[in-house]
Parts: sequence; structure tokens; C-alpha cells
Amino acid sequence: MKRHVLISFVTLVLLGFSHHSFAQKVTLESLLEKAIKLSESGETTELASVMKSGSFALEGEANTRGNDFKEKLLGQAGALKNLIPLATAGTLKTEILSKVINSIRLLVGANQINNLLSEGKEGLIGNAEALTESISLLQSGKAVLESKQKEKLGDFLEAVSEPVKKLDDEDGSAKVAASAIKKTLGRIVDLVKEAT
Repeated sequence: MKRHVLISFVTLVLLGFSHHSFAQKVTLESLLEKAIKLSESGETTELASVMKSGSFALEGEANTRGNDFKEKLLGQAGALKNLIPLATAGTLKTEILSKVINSIRLLVGANQINNLLSEGKEGLIGNAEALTESISLLQSGKAVLESKQKEKLGDFLEAVSEPVKKLDDEDGSAKVAASAIKKTLGRIVDLVKEAT
């Protein structure tokens, strides 16, 4: 009986952890979206609160698996925190906040791709949804880049968008898709590293 209770408890704890990590990814992007909307509508108190939550979520992202983007992510978390007093005072311009948020999107998208690439092709297979989310973040974030880098990143993202959808297939096409996009995903990561 005790063993059964222990197994149930461990299962619940593990489910809690996996839910937390999934919620963290979803929450970060939704917090960034919300911050922009609140900034545009002038809701200063709620904006400051959302920015604070966003900076904590970003620190959590910085501590996932790979360390390649850790310092850059922590730097952007700091930049977001530094803008909170301006948000509270109602003097934070949306364009300044947007610039920081787009930089965050770029780094988070590239960090998540980099974490999957650290496991080789196997890290890509079965992760169509996660990669699609990362590509979406990069598409939004690329607005902050200079025109040549923006164009180059746009081309890379376009090249991988369709093959990524096949990574969940079970007829062998997932392996083909993973082989086809691995190099381009690596270039995306390198471009963001260089640009940020």
C-alpha cells in the first residue's frame, strides 16, 4: 500500500514539473504579448507587474539546458527589469519596450532551437510543435534586426517552416526532414548569436 502511495506521489510530482516547464514557455510569450498591449493602452500598474513576471520567466529560460545564450538572456531580463520604474511612472515608450521584447523573442527562439540541436537529429524528431513555436518567436523578433540580417533570417525561417511540420511523422519522413533542416537551424542559431 505504502509503495502504491509513493508511486502515485512521484508521478504527481513529475507531472507537476513537466506542466511547469511547458507553462513557463507559454507564459513567457503571452507575458511579452500582454506587456506590449498594456503599454499601448497605458495600464501602468499592470504593465509593471507583467514586466516583472516576464523578467522572472526569462531568468527561468536562461537556466534551461544549454549555456550558449545564458548571459544574453540574463542581460535581457536585466534590461526588462530596468524599464519597470519607467513603466510605473507612465513614461515608458512602447517602441523602447518593443525593442527589448523583440530581442527577447529572438534569444528565446534561438535558445530553444539550440537546446534541441544539442541532441543532434534525434532532438528534432517529434518536436514539430516546439520548433514551430520557436520559429514564430523568431519571426516576431526579427523586426529588431538590421535589414540584411532580417532578410537572411527570414529566408532561413521560410526554408525550415514546411519541413518542420514533418518532424512528427512516423513513416521515416521525420528523419529525412530532420536531416534536411539541421544545418539551417544551426545557421539560425549562429545568426542570432552574432546579431544580439
